[in-house]
Amino acid sequence: MSIRPLTTGLLFALIPLGAAAGHETFSLYTFDSPPYQQANPVPGGPEVTGETVDTVRCAMEHAGAQVNIRLMPQNRARFALQRNLVDGYFAVDPSPELDEAAVISHPVALEKWYWFYLGERPDPTNAKIGVVGGSNEETWLTQNGIQPYVTVSATEQLPALLKRQRIDLALMDQRVMDLLQKGGSTVGQSLKREFLRYAPLHLYLTPRFADQHPGFLARFNRQLPECLGQHMLLSEDERAHIAVQTRRLITSLEQHINLTDAIYQGPSFDTFTEILTQDTLWQALAPERETPLASQIQALPSSQRLKQWKEEQGGLVTEILLTGNRGALVAMSQLSSDYWQGDEPKYQEIAVETERGVERKSDLWISPIRYDASTRQFQITVSVPIPLREPNNGLEGILAIGLAIEKALHNYEQLALSEPALPELPIAE
Repeated sequence: MSIRPLTTGLLFALIPLGAAAGHETFSLYTFDSPPYQQANPVPGGPEVTGETVDTVRCAMEHAGAQVNIRLMPQNRARFALQRNLVDGYFAVDPSPELDEAAVISHPVALEKWYWFYLGERPDPTNAKIGVVGGSNEETWLTQNGIQPYVTVSATEQLPALLKRQRIDLALMDQRVMDLLQKGGSTVGQSLKREFLRYAPLHLYLTPRFADQHPGFLARFNRQLPECLGQHMLLSEDERAHIAVQTRRLITSLEQHINLTDAIYQGPSFDTFTEILTQDTLWQALAPERETPLASQIQALPSSQRLKQWKEEQGGLVTEILLTGNRGALVAMSQLSSDYWQGDEPKYQEIAVETERGVERKSDLWISPIRYDASTRQFQITVSVPIPLREPNNGLEGILAIGLAIEKALHNYEQLALSEPALPELPIAE
């Protein structure tokens, strides 16, 4: 799924929901790019395996389809898709060309593209750039007005060209480079890297397929978050970086608002039953309408300060929620989808009920990456405890901050990474 021309065809028998027999067979194509898509070395199993193949197969099966996979060159797959010779093509970066020919799904995979280089990172606008011919990286560069200097047929050629100084920059997926090094190659071990972008890769289905199977793509999209699963986890380095940024953001936020005072000034209810009643009404109306309680919280000075601070962060912060120690909202930067947060990991990974009351479970929780279809943006959520004023392990509440993860990682090179990142800070798994 990243770099290199390849071959994969996905044949699947589409089983209409509720039908026991009489299914049709349809075909999808992808291309070879370990560890995302690759030929299965084990005989007797599926012809093609890999993380993205597993994701597509999972979402297809839950949406009412079965899949079989074989290989097909990437350029031929595009040709077949545009001429309705195949039902779909996946693991591809969006492009105007494909948008005209097919219907796009939500992301089926997320690659992390890096510049790889020796010495100081050259300016891409005048550097000699190498990519795999026909790859998503080549298409993206061309769409952004950058013409690659060299195209190669195999990923492992790019580090070698850098070492021989035939090119200044190589653009490729981090996982693909890591796989080369784990496979015994030493050619890329002295290279430097700099994050460029997250590359969301999609499934394209032909309009004919979408017309013949109305509702299928919507079902497929609904299954993707669960099927993507562990493939959307941050690396350890990324988690450490997010921990640094989280501490800096909270330090900045605390200069604008006293979070403990905001908790006491927010609405509260005497019983948990009242909280759940309010939550049921809230969820029934949001996001189209606000309950009286939601309007009350939105109008609080603390919510207005959260909103103002969020807008000052240049798109890095997507949402801020502040709750009391039972997980009910007391302030928010914008209307949340629910009032009670106590059944979600952002609260449960930070707070725990004990005989002494609600106590701190950990000092920081970082969510997996999730895709927000409404903004077409990848996000994470970080949450931290708001401790009691008394020096014990009790909690006043929790603070949850949504971050645009691509913007957060773009800041990676700019931060002073020599500063200790939350020393001895336990991060919830």
